[in-house]
Amino acid sequence: MCLLIGYLPKSIAITGSGIIAIEYAKIFNNLGADVTLIIRDHLPRNALMKIGLDRNVAATLVADLVQCGIKIIRGAQVKEFDVPKSDSVGGGLRSDVKILLEKRGGGALPKGSVTEIRCDTYLAAVGRKPNTGNLNLMSAGIKVDQYGGILVDNRLATTATCGSVYAAGDVVGRPFLASTGSAQGQAAVASMFSSEKLTSLLECDPNDAACIVDPLEKVGECFDPASLALNPFAFPIGIWSSPEAAYYGLSTQQANEMGYNNVGESIALYAECLRGRVFSPNGMLKLVFEKPAGKIVGVHICGDDACELIHYGMELVKGRRTIEDLNNSLFSAVTYHELYRIAARAALDDESARKRRAAVSIAVAQRIRSNKNSK
Repeated sequence: MCLLIGYLPKSIAITGSGIIAIEYAKIFNNLGADVTLIIRDHLPRNALMKIGLDRNVAATLVADLVQCGIKIIRGAQVKEFDVPKSDSVGGGLRSDVKILLEKRGGGALPKGSVTEIRCDTYLAAVGRKPNTGNLNLMSAGIKVDQYGGILVDNRLATTATCGSVYAAGDVVGRPFLASTGSAQGQAAVASMFSSEKLTSLLECDPNDAACIVDPLEKVGECFDPASLALNPFAFPIGIWSSPEAAYYGLSTQQANEMGYNNVGESIALYAECLRGRVFSPNGMLKLVFEKPAGKIVGVHICGDDACELIHYGMELVKGRRTIEDLNNSLFSAVTYHELYRIAARAALDDESARKRRAAVSIAVAQRIRSNKNSK
């Protein structure tokens, strides 16, 4: 994605409620622009939860948007644009873009709703698709899907007539990440010089009683889009907003849907560790685990350095570590990694953890009020 803009807008409207929409909303908000988010859903966190984000982390990100002064218009979509000429004001200046809104699916919005927005710039962050339209792929026998994504097998080989064309990265479709694109490139080159056939997750018949697939066993084996989509443990996700958010593995909802019989979760607030209390108290880390063994199946973080911290969480999940293992580990003082042990202790003693979080939250709120009053 390439966003070319030759000026800093004073106001911007963004359609979308996913990762890209939130990242750009915070970028322009931090640059001083007046930001309005237009979302089709009535609950902004729903889009984030659909991609695997924990409900608490999603709610924290949305709450931060509101606290930063970003306006959110819910249950709406753009109906019409009125784009003025480039120099309609004179002197090379342009008047505002006028955006008319309607309710999701069409029709008039409820009485009292915002029906018109005026802004300098508009950004549609409602999805991406591969840019393959001008590559003349059909002449080489290379098939694409309805979005233009190049179809590949689990070795990243295309349907090319010559049988020796591979594809990797954004041209093959989701997840459109730099990390998975690089891994696909390496895997494609390895496939070119290897006659060994990889076993895709798709090749295991779910109706066969002998077919027991643990997604963790497949991590790092197949990087084609289909295998990545089927494996929630394939790669970590990072949201480079402020605060950052990241996750690896399963949310509680996903764990229940995958058939885990008894799922637990535990939370550590950033304000509970010394570094968070001093430098950045607004944040949280959540562990999702299987009971009674305590095996950790998911880690979700929102706060400073979340996109760095998640990699330790990834190793906990991949290593099948338990809550007890984590509780018995010793972490260096004044680091955010202490949050992992605090969350493990919360899993072992939920009642005490709730009281501790309540006390910490009160202390943080008092400090914020004190800072505001002193200004």
